[in-house]
Amino acid sequence: MSTESLDTSVGARLWYEGAAWTVVQLDGSTVLLRSVDRFLRVHAPALVGAARPLDDPPHEGGPHAELDAVILAGLTSAQRARIEVEAEIYNQLVLALSDVPLEQRYEQAAVKLKISPRSARRRATRYVERGLAGLVDSRLLQPSHRAVAPEWDQTCREVLDSYTDRSNPTMRTVLRRTNALYLEQNPGAPVPSQSVAYERLRELDKGRYTFGAAKQRRSVAERPGGVLGRMRADRPGQYVVLDTTPLDVFAMEPVTGRWINTELTVAMDLYSRCILGLILRPISTTAQDVAAVLFQVVTPQAWGPPSDEDVPAPYVGVPETLLAQESGALPDTIVVDHGKVYLSLRTRAVCQRLGINIQPAIPHKPTDKPAIERFFRTLRQQLLEHLAAYKGPDIYSRGKNIEGQAFYYVPELEAILREWVRIYHHTPHRGLCDPLLPWVELSPAEMFARGMATAGVLRLPASDDLRMEFLDVAWRSIQHYGVEIDGRRYDGLALNLHRGARSPHGGAHAGKWPIMVDRDDVRTVYFQDPDTRTWHDLEWEHAPGLDAPLSAEAATFTRKLSQQTNRHVDAGAALDDLLARYSKGAVTGRREKNLARRLAAQPARDNAAPAAGDVPAVIDLSAHLERRRAQAQVADDLDVFEQYYAQHPDADGLEVFDE
Repeated sequence: MSTESLDTSVGARLWYEGAAWTVVQLDGSTVLLRSVDRFLRVHAPALVGAARPLDDPPHEGGPHAELDAVILAGLTSAQRARIEVEAEIYNQLVLALSDVPLEQRYEQAAVKLKISPRSARRRATRYVERGLAGLVDSRLLQPSHRAVAPEWDQTCREVLDSYTDRSNPTMRTVLRRTNALYLEQNPGAPVPSQSVAYERLRELDKGRYTFGAAKQRRSVAERPGGVLGRMRADRPGQYVVLDTTPLDVFAMEPVTGRWINTELTVAMDLYSRCILGLILRPISTTAQDVAAVLFQVVTPQAWGPPSDEDVPAPYVGVPETLLAQESGALPDTIVVDHGKVYLSLRTRAVCQRLGINIQPAIPHKPTDKPAIERFFRTLRQQLLEHLAAYKGPDIYSRGKNIEGQAFYYVPELEAILREWVRIYHHTPHRGLCDPLLPWVELSPAEMFARGMATAGVLRLPASDDLRMEFLDVAWRSIQHYGVEIDGRRYDGLALNLHRGARSPHGGAHAGKWPIMVDRDDVRTVYFQDPDTRTWHDLEWEHAPGLDAPLSAEAATFTRKLSQQTNRHVDAGAALDDLLARYSKGAVTGRREKNLARRLAAQPARDNAAPAAGDVPAVIDLSAHLERRRAQAQVADDLDVFEQYYAQHPDADGLEVFDE
């Protein structure tokens, strides 16, 4: 009879650390052991689980392989009730004190249980030794047996792993390959029947998604094999997560009327799930767009149209750590693996200047940033699905003739997104909870308020000119006509005191002046006066001819285009030609197409605030070109006088002065 306790009384024999010991002294919590001529003093609690009675051999398998609690928990309620009834019969007829002979009591118990007296004696003995667990029939807990060899299972797993990066197969193909490979490795071995093989294949494929979504299959295959950790933020602004995703809504170019795909870049505070920055771009995201999102993060934002009941939007100041990784998957996207736009020189320089740590996530691991991935799902379920231009997350989810329904211009769609973000900030989130109030669901705004109240840390930008940190630097000399950047001339009143002067800056560009350039809009650059340390705008000489932003890429393209064709005199005419050719389908180059789409989707910027409900302004280069062509061309100096007298017949003669 095995014991369930360890006897440490004097004279007891133990098996401990590979040797037989005898207890010779017990003093409080210490035990003195002797083995032949060796003595060992051990703390008594240290013997728990490490020593066993010498007369009780180690149990390997058998009825004691599982804990009694596990055995009883594996029974159904009906099976547990039958065992308790049987135990009660043994307590009353066999174990209770009685003058009736023991064999006769076994027979009485056997009659009630409808079993033989021999079985009643054996089961009663097991009940005395192990309690209720001794009455459990081991056949009830045995796993379902399948006639499948372990080698076949291993071969099937290898075949399933081979389809990680391949297209989805059928179950029949996987079984055929598995059986062929199994027989090649084990000639003459029996293969499971068709029904058993299909059932076993479903069990082995659980969690692999071999016959499901290929993207999910690849993501699961790259999942780490150890413990899945989780990044936890202690306060708002500690971690800010950036991510880009294709938007599941059709958008339209205002000029050409073409359907385009868009990419949404979002910055989220990991602690409160508040959105700190958002930008929507046609075609793909660039480093300039990421810089614009970072600028929104460090600048207080207003979400949606202003109202009297507005509360301040969440603002975390300068984040401590920046997590960035792309997830866009458009074929013509310029965002590549590991997010080059997030790790560009501009982004790294700005983050280093502001003291922000950049911590890239693991490539192709959307599970590393589950919070922002869940936000994209919430955005799709709560907003995008209710828009008429919703096209679904994939081609199989797309409705019929979605393009023929209502549509949104890119600026309109971004305005809708920013207004919805305000609603999102005040909607309870099941993933947000305070450890002190685990049963209360908090909204991102409430979680942000609690985090700021408890942490009391807010890293604010130290300079009002922070936006200049997000721009590129062009080193130029100041001439009498201003500064020239990539063939464009800029001028302004702030240069009057510094024309022809050398810059006090040294280094690789000694003597030149730093000019800050916004590559998204080259109509204006920025110059800092070295005496007053204030910033001034320098306007491009051809900027009055444009009523919409012109990127550096577009300006370079129009210059090359003018050299190849009719040598346009200004960028507007070349840009108009590009958009006209694109609307007619004459643009065939991939770079030309992307450039035309991005330019056509850019809204006009003016100083006046747009009225509510107004359609965003678009580029009207055709009208501008017609106005320029309507103007009379001046041939020489004599034409000036002839034109003046033709327009003013009653005017007196002009007097010409000689120098």
